Amino acid sequence: MNPILVIAIVAVGLLGLGYAAYTYLLPSSRASQESPAAAAKSTLLDANGEKTNPLSKYIEVTGFRMREDKNQKVTVQMVIVNHGGADIAGLEMQVGLYAKGHLVVEFPVKVKSLGPYEVAQGTGTATTKLRAYEIPDWQFLTPKFVVTAP
Repeated sequence: MNPILVIAIVAVGLLGLGYAAYTYLLPSSRASQESPAAAAKSTLLDANGEKTNPLSKYIEVTGFRMREDKNQKVTVQMVIVNHGGADIAGLEMQVGLYAKGHLVVEFPVKVKSLGPYEVAQGTGTATTKLRAYEIPDWQFLTPKFVVTAP
């Protein structure tokens, strides 16, 4: 057989094997990396992974700043944006901050009133064993939230 033909056949075979391994083995390894304890701990999403409150699509939570009080409790300040045209009174939500897909902190937030297309500051006290300086910086955090009221 021609040596170039043998090299081509081996190369195509190895590429096919690599693609098959990537396609069938990688998703199962990603699923096994998610710890069931962290998934069970979070109350942020319902069983289908969907946000349930219709106001969720109009709310944005961003601009996180972490600090510690003198009792070493982590306080998270954030900006809450109403992208909708309706006034939202008594907004309550459960916010979770994720880094690399893993829950870092989770906390409740309440805002008395949020007007149409308005921005408000929200503050929540996180229940975590981490210190404020151990939490990843804001640019590495991804927020997920569930509107619990109104």
